Amino acid sequence: MYKVLLNQPGRLALRVADFITADDYYELRPLLDTTLHSSPVACLYWEMEFFRGWQPDQLWKDLQFDLTITADFSRIALVGTADNLALITPVMEVIFRAEIRGFMPEEKTAAWSWFSEGQPEPSTNT
Repeated sequence: MYKVLLNQPGRLALRVADFITADDYYELRPLLDTTLHSSPVACLYWEMEFFRGWQPDQLWKDLQFDLTITADFSRIALVGTADNLALITPVMEVIFRAEIRGFMPEEKTAAWSWFSEGQPEPSTNT
């Protein structure tokens, strides 16, 4: 299961929990694709809470094929426990040719800052 924390051109922030399912994958795929193609510099923030992986494993192979053909993230901030980071980092390294940094849960602020570096701030004009 996942929650979108931020969805702007070139910036996507997600909180994932439990398992990423087939339904989640089919919802996430267009979000990731739009983020990758909406800005010359795309960044991903991936925060994990009680994350246990993905079901089925084939989803990550499909995601790799779908996304890495035409674009890639410039940086990915991964936030989670040591176990979460050990689970997801190798998968992200295979799927994306991005600069990937892992952060512990108490380092969320630093992770968010690194994720946001070099990106324009959202407009507050209404």
